[in-house]
Amino acid sequence: MPTKIAVIGEGVIGCSTALQLSLALPDAQITVLFDRPFGETCSAGPAGLFRIDDEANRAYGKSTFAWFAHLHRTEKGDATGVKLLSGHIQSDSRERLEQQQRAYGDIVYNFRFLDDREIKDLFPNPARHCIHYTAFASEGNKYVPYLKSRCLSNGVLFKEQKVAPGLAELADTDYDVIVNCGGLDGGVLAGDDDTVYPIRGVVLDVDAHWHKHFNYKDFITFTIPKEKSVVIGSVKQDNRFDLQITDIDRKDILERYVALHPAMRDPKIIGEWSGLRPGRKSIRIEKQIKKSEKTGKEYTVIHHYGHGGNGFTLGWGTAEEAVKLVKESVLDRRSKL
Repeated sequence: MPTKIAVIGEGVIGCSTALQLSLALPDAQITVLFDRPFGETCSAGPAGLFRIDDEANRAYGKSTFAWFAHLHRTEKGDATGVKLLSGHIQSDSRERLEQQQRAYGDIVYNFRFLDDREIKDLFPNPARHCIHYTAFASEGNKYVPYLKSRCLSNGVLFKEQKVAPGLAELADTDYDVIVNCGGLDGGVLAGDDDTVYPIRGVVLDVDAHWHKHFNYKDFITFTIPKEKSVVIGSVKQDNRFDLQITDIDRKDILERYVALHPAMRDPKIIGEWSGLRPGRKSIRIEKQIKKSEKTGKEYTVIHHYGHGGNGFTLGWGTAEEAVKLVKESVLDRRSKL
């Protein structure tokens, strides 16, 4: 009998994991479980600019960057949502920018510090320091559906189903391995982790087809060009669960960015997005062997969640690690049969 694997979550982490599982274990029966329409998930809105916050995650980011480079070479960008962008990040703190250099300066293309003439020419009221680089961005509302389409073509099933904390019910309904890509719900589903917290984010989509480069002041005020719009962000608030976008949110975002880039004044807003990113001190990639109290069945859980705001940057790389743990479990299970 084929190994039955359940992947919880059809966001960027769940679909990245499911696709890699379908390639690594073509004989397995893989089902992705989700509890809400994709448009209501955190993965549906981001512009997905490649940027690593934590230097400890360099290796995951490097793997993801190589995957994006492959897609950029071989697939049409309007299908994948992956495109190459250049741009700038300003800050009065050189150390903050040097941290960015350590995290991904040798992974992206053309990373360098701008000189004083370039900074003064490019920016009104500029910060003291600025970096330039070229990297990939992956639009969530295209990239994740692309991953899902690849999964479907490889025989992965998708099923709407709410999952109870602890995950034993999935084992009792005949799954052998369960991969917890539950995002913000990952800790609750695990049943042993109360360290996951929401990071509320709000961005605005505006009509600014002339704007072709990403532009950041530190790491909260920014624009990222998408295929048909430009994202202006952001609100970033820890431990808030509310998703309603208020006039205060809009005013805060626009005033901060227009002060950085006056040419963006009075933008035509064509869309808005609010989501809850899954914050955690570190990403959890861990294997657990469990036993159902109801049936006594032994099953494996692989946890894969807690990416914060770096899900698109790190997700392909962390999925590689999670899939290694699944493969170990499947091989061990088969050796015992």
